[in-house]
Amino acid sequence: MNILKACWLGLLLLLVGLDNQAQTSSPPPAADLGQAGLLNDISANTWYTIADNKNVPADKLPFLSYRQGTRKYMHFMAPELVNKKPILRFNLINRSDTVQSAFFCPGWLVDTIQLYRWVTGGPGGGHVETLPRELPDDADSLGYRKITLAAHDSGTFFASLSYIKAPSNSINPTVTRDTLIKEAIILQHKNKTSIDVITNLFAGVMLMMIFYAISEYLQSKKPEFLYYVGYSICISLLLFLKSTLHQVTTSFNFFFESFLDNIIFSVGYICYIIFHRKFLETSKNYKSLDRYLFWGSMGITILTVLYVLSYFFVPDFRIANNLEVATKLLLLATSIIFIIKGLSYRNRLMNYIVMGNISLCLLSILSQVMISFNIKLVPGVSVLNLALFYYEAGITVELLFFLFALTFKNKMEIITSIQKEEKLKLDAERKEMEKQVAVLAAKQDERNRISVDMHDELGSGVTAIRLMSEIVKSKMKDQTLPEIDKISNSANELINKMNTIIWTMTSSNDSVENLVAYIRSYAVEFFESTNIDCYFTMPAAIPAREISGEKRRNVFLSVKEALNNVAKHSQSSVVKINIAVNDRLIIEIQDDGVGINMEKLRKFGNGLNNMKKRMASIEGGFNIENQQGTRTTFYLQL
Repeated sequence: MNILKACWLGLLLLLVGLDNQAQTSSPPPAADLGQAGLLNDISANTWYTIADNKNVPADKLPFLSYRQGTRKYMHFMAPELVNKKPILRFNLINRSDTVQSAFFCPGWLVDTIQLYRWVTGGPGGGHVETLPRELPDDADSLGYRKITLAAHDSGTFFASLSYIKAPSNSINPTVTRDTLIKEAIILQHKNKTSIDVITNLFAGVMLMMIFYAISEYLQSKKPEFLYYVGYSICISLLLFLKSTLHQVTTSFNFFFESFLDNIIFSVGYICYIIFHRKFLETSKNYKSLDRYLFWGSMGITILTVLYVLSYFFVPDFRIANNLEVATKLLLLATSIIFIIKGLSYRNRLMNYIVMGNISLCLLSILSQVMISFNIKLVPGVSVLNLALFYYEAGITVELLFFLFALTFKNKMEIITSIQKEEKLKLDAERKEMEKQVAVLAAKQDERNRISVDMHDELGSGVTAIRLMSEIVKSKMKDQTLPEIDKISNSANELINKMNTIIWTMTSSNDSVENLVAYIRSYAVEFFESTNIDCYFTMPAAIPAREISGEKRRNVFLSVKEALNNVAKHSQSSVVKINIAVNDRLIIEIQDDGVGINMEKLRKFGNGLNNMKKRMASIEGGFNIENQQGTRTTFYLQL
């Protein structure tokens, strides 16, 4: 991103190289020290030269070739000039009747300042006098030196300068009355109220994001949020120091501007690239993009390490500056590749991140262009003319898109988590159902085995008892004992009950059609030996509906109880049994007898209570009423 700056500074160097003016024959005009106020610009009164040798003897200063036009260096010096020795020559005069003192400031990011004065007279026509190093009584004082002139005195002064290793050095000579120096320092270095407010607000937002990212990490244990914390800390610290230390001439700011700012910037964006890889899961979802981001972060890391080594061990500042420019160009290239490839993916999460990077990239380029060419977008003093504002705006927009992306990702993770939970739940239910089916199958097998055993073992035994009782009765003829009849009847009843139990236990009978057929068979046989005519109505086609043995047993026993009541208490001659099958099984038993007296029923009559309990146990219904006799109805949802 500093390529434009490098081109611009290279042009300045070319202008210096082409300027071969000889030493001027006339001295520069003098600035009146008595008229000095706050930061009076004396660039028109100042000539300059750039010496290749940093150790220029003081007695050689008056004889160097000086040129006009220090204003061409007011914005940035070329990196090549940082390794050389800028020397300024300026004339001052005091036209007042009293001694006047002022503080001289040669420009921005001056590491050392040594003032000299040409004193006329003596051998050789004069000599150079080294002025004492007098600084203001202020913490921010390294960029100022005090000059004093007697009443009606004048003089020619020289300022031998050296700059810190930074591409943002400038020459902008000013003088300030000594009594106004504190106000001048405030005006020169801290008159940035609007951008300070915006930067402080931005730093507060970034601090909130740091806390938010930390909380996300503590909850999810995802490492990408730690990298985002690192990025947020670096960028917020960088911008806060840039705003707070704006043109402050302290040792810390010199170190920050020359070295620390690039380290913070590089570390921040290395964390930023790694965060993108982790957050977007590029190693799994976008493998080609992941390779670009990986090598981009590795390249920035290598360039940063080389920058540190060159800064401390290579005297030529141009190498460190070129490495810094290369770092930012590589970051720009990585961002452009990320944007281009990201736009090719049709993924909403990726689109949010890409849009944030587009905003940050465009506004960063605008900010750098404004710095390199000293561009003002609106007339007058406005925050819109401050390059830092646009860089902060770019980060803010990128932050908003990141929040959109984070919200979307959290939403998708919640949906995925719910789907996984539902799948696990369904798997658990399926396994439980399979288990229940297995248990039911085992029960059915056991029921079938028991029914077979009852039929083969008990059935044959009871049948034998019945046959033997009948044989005894036939042999005894008229001398039959009552007990023999009871044995025969009990054997018959036992066979019927056992057949019913075997029928309910056999799993092959678990159908509505089988239940209806069994009820019909039992009813016809039951009323066959009575004076009651039985009429049975059922559907011509019964739907194939499965019904468990437990339900069959309870329905049949309830119907059996109702038929017993008809035979014993109804005094009827006709009973009609109607069966309907759809979504429910409905069995209606209607007799033409005396009817049931609901008011004289015993409160806890066993027969009715048993029918009611049986139907309730299988989630069915039971109803009895007088309707031209007694009507008993059973309901069961199929």
